[in-house]
Amino acid sequence: MIWRDWLPVPQQMSDAVQLRRNAYTNISMQQALGMIVLLGLLAGLLPFISNWVWAARMNTALPFAQLAQASVQLRDSLPAIFIGLPGISPILVSELFPTIAGLPQPLPGWAAGGLSALGEWINWPLQWLSIWIVYGAFVMVVNKALGATPTLQHFYAATGYAAVPLLLTGLSPIPCLGWLAVILGTIWAVAVYVRANQDVTGFPPAKAATAVFLPAGILLLLLFALLALLAFSLIFALV
Repeated sequence: MIWRDWLPVPQQMSDAVQLRRNAYTNISMQQALGMIVLLGLLAGLLPFISNWVWAARMNTALPFAQLAQASVQLRDSLPAIFIGLPGISPILVSELFPTIAGLPQPLPGWAAGGLSALGEWINWPLQWLSIWIVYGAFVMVVNKALGATPTLQHFYAATGYAAVPLLLTGLSPIPCLGWLAVILGTIWAVAVYVRANQDVTGFPPAKAATAVFLPAGILLLLLFALLALLAFSLIFALV
């Protein structure tokens, strides 16, 4: 086995992120899989180091450190959320997770933080692969409904190039610049995904974009409907 079996050459990735025509055909699904895993690990390297240092300073595992930070940030909004609910103290709720984070643990803080940050790092390529496979299945359904005839292997191989701009999301721990990098990388990845879908389906740009965004729109509508249902259920329970 050689690396070319699992990765496209750098020039192919460069052509793909530049949205060049016919840049998405000369790649196998195996190469796309290897590329996504490698890029996910590279993107998660800086967040891994940042998470490890942060959790070690708090002398706890990363999930507890994240919950502690979130509970402190929610301290001001909790009274508005829980207003009128008897027996619930916003202050006690906001202090729950920082208290848990400070409990004694069998491992030193640096080890607990390092192991939990390592798990978060490994999860980067797994999340990318999950989105690539699951969302791609929805897009393929729309493609088929609109009359396209690409194979699943061809489609997934081409859309794997969308992982390349997502390298920018690995800069997220950097203050200010990190959020800009995440936004830019996400928008760029979507543009590559649409261009890849256009290349493999032969659709015009508007039709290719419709096939990509329609599943997201449907999922958002379902989410809003679910949230509305939960909100009405909560209101009726309080009345």
